[in-house]
Amino acid sequence: MICSITGRLNQVLEDRVRLEVGSLEYELLVPEFVRRQIQDRPGETIRFHTSHYLEGNAMQGRLVPRLIGFLDATELEFFELFCTVDKIGVRKAMRALARPVSDIADAIRRGDKRFLADLPG
Repeated sequence: MICSITGRLNQVLEDRVRLEVGSLEYELLVPEFVRRQIQDRPGETIRFHTSHYLEGNAMQGRLVPRLIGFLDATELEFFELFCTVDKIGVRKAMRALARPVSDIADAIRRGDKRFLADLPG
């Protein structure tokens, strides 16, 4: 399992980044709040804490490995816990993380259903 990856940020796209690590370039999915933090940092060396999962349909024999990147290990832990909530999978959790994890965690702690309902996905 890939727990973290450090490299030169080559490109920031809508929901993913491309990171150069030696002679390889990795694509990492990133939530919106992470993308906003790094969108002006191409060329910089950045460390991402990562979650690795397989996306696709095993019955059809098509599984694609995906890496999801966060700048902070605590944010990654929150994401992994968030994915365990009933009817929340990896992709839905990624869409919902349009706001910083601290804001979402605070809304959960306060029981702010309106804030949570306004999150994408």
